Amino acid sequence: MIRLSPGANAFALMFGLESIARALLAAVIPLQAYDLLGEPRDVSLAFLTASVGGLAASFGIPGLIRAFGRGRVYELGGALLVLAPALFATLTAAGLVGGMFARAFGTACLNVALALYVMEFVSKRDLVRAEPRRFVAAGIAWMIGPALGGLLYASFGPWSAHLTSGVGGLLILANYRWLRLETQARPAAWRPPPNPIANVGRFVRQRRLLLAWSIAFGRTAWWNSILVYGPLYFVEAGEGRVAASLFVSAACAMLFGAPAWGRIASAYGIRPVIICCFLWLSASSLLATLLADWPFVAAACLLAGAVAAAGLDGIGNIPFLRLVRPAERPQMTAVFRSYIEIADLFNSALYALLLTFLPLPAVFGASAVLSLATATLARYLPRGL
Repeated sequence: MIRLSPGANAFALMFGLESIARALLAAVIPLQAYDLLGEPRDVSLAFLTASVGGLAASFGIPGLIRAFGRGRVYELGGALLVLAPALFATLTAAGLVGGMFARAFGTACLNVALALYVMEFVSKRDLVRAEPRRFVAAGIAWMIGPALGGLLYASFGPWSAHLTSGVGGLLILANYRWLRLETQARPAAWRPPPNPIANVGRFVRQRRLLLAWSIAFGRTAWWNSILVYGPLYFVEAGEGRVAASLFVSAACAMLFGAPAWGRIASAYGIRPVIICCFLWLSASSLLATLLADWPFVAAACLLAGAVAAAGLDGIGNIPFLRLVRPAERPQMTAVFRSYIEIADLFNSALYALLLTFLPLPAVFGASAVLSLATATLARYLPRGL
């Protein structure tokens, strides 16, 4: 049997399997939460609760890596992505929040461990090619997953979507065992990351790393708005659950453009492309807000924004990967990836407040403001990046 060597293709496969396990429930979770809780604001509060728990737990990942190693933490992440759909399948509010937490913590474990492998095996000069390649794998998963999950949910009930996602989690574990990455790793080339709380101050004092974090945060916050509140917008507009799921899949299919954005960034530079992408996101989100009375027109605006978001997915982490000091990679990676939980936490808290007083399209308007602010910050990235 041929085994992939640890490189861009192997990591793209790992990223793709994780993506399909999560993507199958991307549209299902907000729809199920809406069915259980009945109000978009309450859905935001459920996400807020899970985000707080996920953020707190993520700070324990470096300790787990010190104690058990990258491989065990990666396997823990895969196991949690098997547990999460089982909790969702209970169809209770407690199971919903517990499943969200398990999904968030499992994803954090997978991402931190995978980032450490990538930084060991992929050279800096290959990142512009490797990063878009793994997002193509994600694009396949996120193009198929939400639509398939939503169709299963609408046609056969929640259990079918959750079962399929659980199988995806099992594939993550099986693939990792097949690749045997830890046996090919060079233990001396990396040190287990210490507690990130001790490194937050050092991270914040490095202005360039803080800028890189802000870019990743802004990109994730925009996607969070689309993947959580886009389906709710469609359901509230009377377009149905299948249409909501197809919208999520269509938005995620834009990830196929990630390699093209990598080539553009190679030709014109990372900095100007990131700025243009955030301005694009801001304009498309603002148009979606103004045209919210016409669901399919607003959806077209958001899909146009997803083209730029795919560009940020393809190159948005490169500022961190290039600017972080090699000796500090493990420590700073543990702090850097907090943008995922903090973006979820920020969005959930902000939108729970907004939706108390304003209709759901206000979410897209807030995304436009945040994207514009992030574009302004991106101007301070090094010009030679």
